[in-house]
Amino acid sequence: MTVETLLADNGPDEPDEAPPPKKRRNPAPWILSIAVVLLIVYYILVSVSGALNLSATVPFSGSNTATSANYLTLQMKVQDIDLTNRQLQANVLPVPHGTLVGDKAGEMSRSLRIEVASGGVTTSVVTYPGESIVDPTALTLSLDRGDSTYPLDEPYANFQLSVRDEQTGEPIPFVVDLENSARPWILAGTIGDANIDADGVHYPVSLDGHRDVLSIALVAFYLLAILLTTLMAVVTIGSALLRHKLEFSNVIWLSATMLSFPALRSAMPGAPPIGTALDFIVLFPCIALVAVMLVWTGGYMLWRESTILRRRALDEEADA
Repeated sequence: MTVETLLADNGPDEPDEAPPPKKRRNPAPWILSIAVVLLIVYYILVSVSGALNLSATVPFSGSNTATSANYLTLQMKVQDIDLTNRQLQANVLPVPHGTLVGDKAGEMSRSLRIEVASGGVTTSVVTYPGESIVDPTALTLSLDRGDSTYPLDEPYANFQLSVRDEQTGEPIPFVVDLENSARPWILAGTIGDANIDADGVHYPVSLDGHRDVLSIALVAFYLLAILLTTLMAVVTIGSALLRHKLEFSNVIWLSATMLSFPALRSAMPGAPPIGTALDFIVLFPCIALVAVMLVWTGGYMLWRESTILRRRALDEEADA
């Protein structure tokens, strides 16, 4: 038997077969199932809570009841709440009852005078001649709180209502029916006891408002996005410096990040002008931090990449 035959019979040692890859359970179906369950629970809670069936009628507390069969219903509809100018825009339409009803539909049998005092002065005086068609009249009320605490601002308006006969000066009983068309505000009203003075009988009315939960939640998401983006900028630039991998793309990304913050601020629901507490607590510190990193990173990149321009002599490249 030759050596070649022995080598052919024994042959080289074959390598061991690679172990089969380990298998692990795919978590994607579980994640998808959990997301679907959470959405179902959310929709059930929204349906049960009645958040989709919000009534436009503003609830009133206090003495908002008719004391006579001959009275007026002052139908007031809030059109807009302007926190910047601290004004509340509303329309008022008197609806007569009893002997106050005229011969024709939409008329009153007597001439009435409606006075609205807001901010300590009489802001609106509406006179409705007798036996004439009654039309809605615009009112402007002063708000006693601005938008400095956005989105947790709670504006309120205090005013006085007075209804009397234009000819005799006799006070006319009335009730207030208020509807809110100014979204996303939720209003509640209170009517106090009558105040009798030399000018007549006045009823103090107070309107309190606040933003709905959806608006506050959306603003919170915007703020969370701004904070997380700022933290990501700090981590990204810090790790790039430690690894000596700082590039011009980092400078461009910082610039885009800084410019996007005011856009996010303007996109918030009902965003007021710059100058609220939210701007001083969240927006300005984040913009300032990103701006400082942008200036420092840009200056560092300019100094590093302009080294060749600062040399007096250039190295000649060797011929290939």
